Amino acid sequence: MKKRILSLTLVICLLISLLVGCGQKDSDSESDTPSTGNAAEDGVKFAVLFGTGGLGDNGYNDEVYKGCEMAVEQLDASFDYCEPKDVAEFETQLRSYADSGEYDVIIAISTEQVDALKMVAEEYQDQKFCMLDTIVEGYDNIHSISAAYPDQHFLSGMLAGLATQDERFPLSNPENVLGFCIAMDTPTSRGQAAGFIAGAKYVNPDVEILTNYIGAYNDPATAKELALMMYERGADIVSANAGSSTQGVFYAAEEKDRYVIGTSLAMADPDHSLCTSLKKVWLFVVQEIESLQNGTWEPGNTVMGIPEGVCNYDIEGLNVEIPEDIVAILDEARELIANGDLVLPTDLDQIDEWASQNQYNK
Repeated sequence: MKKRILSLTLVICLLISLLVGCGQKDSDSESDTPSTGNAAEDGVKFAVLFGTGGLGDNGYNDEVYKGCEMAVEQLDASFDYCEPKDVAEFETQLRSYADSGEYDVIIAISTEQVDALKMVAEEYQDQKFCMLDTIVEGYDNIHSISAAYPDQHFLSGMLAGLATQDERFPLSNPENVLGFCIAMDTPTSRGQAAGFIAGAKYVNPDVEILTNYIGAYNDPATAKELALMMYERGADIVSANAGSSTQGVFYAAEEKDRYVIGTSLAMADPDHSLCTSLKKVWLFVVQEIESLQNGTWEPGNTVMGIPEGVCNYDIEGLNVEIPEDIVAILDEARELIANGDLVLPTDLDQIDEWASQNQYNK
C-alpha cells in the first residue's frame, strides 16, 4: 500500500513538473470571491500564451508580460499564462484555456500560434480571443491588434543607412553594407525587414543589404552564425527582430566590434547598439483589456504604428551619439509618415519599386 501511495505521489509530482511553464498573476483586489469572468463585477480575467522564446528573452515576450502587469495594476485585471517550449503545445494549451470557460479573453502573441488559434476559435465560438502583432481575418471571436510591421524598423533603417560609412560613428566602415536577420518567412517578419530596408534605401539608395532567415524565435546560436557571416561580408550594422534568437546577433556584434540594432531596450548593448527599433507592444495588451472593461470589444483588426506613437527608434541607455543633422532627418521622416505623406512598403517584393519612387531630398 505504501508503495502505491509513493508511486501516486511521484506521478502527481511529474504532472506538476510538466506545468512549470504556466502561472498566474492576480490583481491586488482583496475580494475572496473567485472570478466569474464578468468584467463589470470582478475585473477582467485573461490568459496569455507566450511564444517559444519564453519569458526572460529581454524582448517581445517580456514586453507582452509588461503589458499584462500594467493591466493588473491599472485595470484591476488578473491573468494566467503559459510558456510553451514547442509549437506542438499551442493548440493543446489554447484549447485548455477555452475549455475552462474562465477567461474574458485568451491572448495569443506569436505568428507561430495563428494556425492553432484559428482551429480553437472555430471550436469555441462563444470565447473571445486576441491575436497580438499578427492580423487574423474572418473570425467573429478574434480581435487582432498589431503594429504596422514596417513602422517599427523604418526609422532605425534610416539611421543605419546614414551611419554606415559615416566617420562620426566609430564602429562603421566604408563598405556601405548592412544586414537584417529575419526571424521567419512570414508576412510579419518580412514586413519588419521591409521597413528596415526601405528606411536604409530612402537615405542611401546604393547601400547593399544582406538578409537571411533564422527559422526560429529561440535559436540564438543560429542567429549568431548568420550575423557573423554578414559582418564578415562587410556589414557594419546588423539588425534583427526574432525574439530570443536576437541575442545571438548581439553576441556577433560584440565579437566583431560592430553595430547591432535590436528591438528591446532591455537587451540593448550600450557599446554596440546603434539604436533600438521600438514597438510598445505592452500598449496592445492594455488596450485589449480596456476594451473588455468598458464594453467596446469588437472582432476585427487594429493596426498601430508611427502615427499612433507605438513605433519609433530609441537610444535610451546607449553610448551612441547621433549628430543633430541626422536626428533632424529622422524627425522629418517620422512627421511625413504620421501625416500620411510617406507610405511604407509592407513586404520584401515591394522594395525595389518603392525605393525607385521614394528618396530623401537632402
